[in-house]
Amino acid sequence: MPSLRKYVFIQDDPFYLPKVLDKYLREYHDSTVGVNIQPVVMGKRTAFQTAWELYRLYGFHYFQWKLRRFVCARLKAKLINGLLGSTSKFYSIGAVAKKYGVPVHITDDVNGEPFRALLRELKADLIVSISGTQWYGKKLREQMPAGIVNCHGALLPKYRGLMPSFWTLANNEHEGGVSVHYIDGGLDSGPIVVQGRYRINPQDTLEDIMARSKDMAAELIIESVRRIEAGSPELLPNPADQASQFSVPTREDVERFRATGHRFF
Repeated sequence: MPSLRKYVFIQDDPFYLPKVLDKYLREYHDSTVGVNIQPVVMGKRTAFQTAWELYRLYGFHYFQWKLRRFVCARLKAKLINGLLGSTSKFYSIGAVAKKYGVPVHITDDVNGEPFRALLRELKADLIVSISGTQWYGKKLREQMPAGIVNCHGALLPKYRGLMPSFWTLANNEHEGGVSVHYIDGGLDSGPIVVQGRYRINPQDTLEDIMARSKDMAAELIIESVRRIEAGSPELLPNPADQASQFSVPTREDVERFRATGHRFF
């Protein structure tokens, strides 16, 4: 089967995802026709609402640590990747795309006709969603010849929904994982192309688990694309009767997280 023309949806995260995109584009930059960078939000919340929600849940100490790292990464992206043009380390998604000569597109709605027309103009066959934050509607799904695959940081069908790394630790699991699955009309409910597992140790923090999940995600995304391009990949079921679904934690959930002995960072 000839190489599919791929398009990437990815969250504008400066911490872990530049490394994931770099590894993906090393393999597929010559067949990737564009990247859509989506805002770092939780569900339908705005960036401010997301920040407030995280502050309210996690408290000042973790929030200010994360915010300082975020601001520092943004400054490094402008200085190191932007003004100096260095590509030895990436601090933004846009810098990674620029290195490989892949165009970046920003839109408020990937389901709108203008953006779907752009995908048709680019002759995109397959969308690869890496921690994307928008909902992918029926018209968008149906116009993609090879479909849309999404990378989710949990062992589906468990932990569908938001913040799977948090919930995995809050429930004191001893194993975590990553699933690359097809997008259908439900929430993280499509059949699974490939899945990987990793061990969770008692001393692991939330940041440890997120970093481990993203490292594994890069390899699994590449493997899923290989299987799809080879034709008719053998899919794993994602049964609804075994599913668990989670959203934004409450303060009680955060206390339960702390009771396991795990820390945020």
